[in-house]
Amino acid sequence: MYHAVKSAEPGASSDDYFAVSRETFGRHLDAIARSGRRGCTLGEAVREGASGRVAITFDDGTIDHYENALPELVARGMSATFFVITTRVGEPGYADWAQLREMRRAGMEIGSHTRTHPFLSELDAAGVEREAGLSRTEINAALGQDTTAIALPGGDPPRRPLRPLLGAAGYRIVATSRWGRNREPQGDRIAWIRRSTVRGAADQREFLRILEGETALALRRGIRETALGSLRRLLGPTRYARWRRDFLEAWRR
Repeated sequence: MYHAVKSAEPGASSDDYFAVSRETFGRHLDAIARSGRRGCTLGEAVREGASGRVAITFDDGTIDHYENALPELVARGMSATFFVITTRVGEPGYADWAQLREMRRAGMEIGSHTRTHPFLSELDAAGVEREAGLSRTEINAALGQDTTAIALPGGDPPRRPLRPLLGAAGYRIVATSRWGRNREPQGDRIAWIRRSTVRGAADQREFLRILEGETALALRRGIRETALGSLRRLLGPTRYARWRRDFLEAWRR
């Protein structure tokens, strides 16, 4: 899971915490190729299986995905899934519908990252239906497609009784922010996919560990996620996000 792909090395602000440079992203794609695998969309990996494939995903739909990530993928004959926030499409700093259509023609998959990027656990049923359902309708209308994948903003799922609403809205794949191995989807059940976050701090060695699904790395990240998840439940998603942003700003100074 990627976020920003900058033309130069990311800065020290918390906004760049999940960013990588275009050069680094290209090196990652080359590492995938050298491993004998091909970068592909999440939909392809779920439908066809993970053998010989690595699903590459991007959250938020920012303009750097079009300007920096897309050319690197196309140059290597690879594809990826881009999850967009529909109310931000075409706003400053974000790709517009024409650019998203171009990305789709290049073999990329466009999925939903909701309409306004809220924490879904803080919404009632009507709110989840609006964020998930309307964003899918907007993407389908603009791109002429049947959108089947959604990524959870902040990795925050709806409250458990409301999770079936994602399937009712037409989604078959839910991309989470949880680390770990994925099992092959069973039957017609919705596939809840774990993703490994890649950020600027990841050097080539760590990326290779992610690529190989190293058990020790997954265990370490899982322990970290469990601890942070407890704090998140205690504070609530919005307060936790504020605390985390302030912490990162102080840490990066």
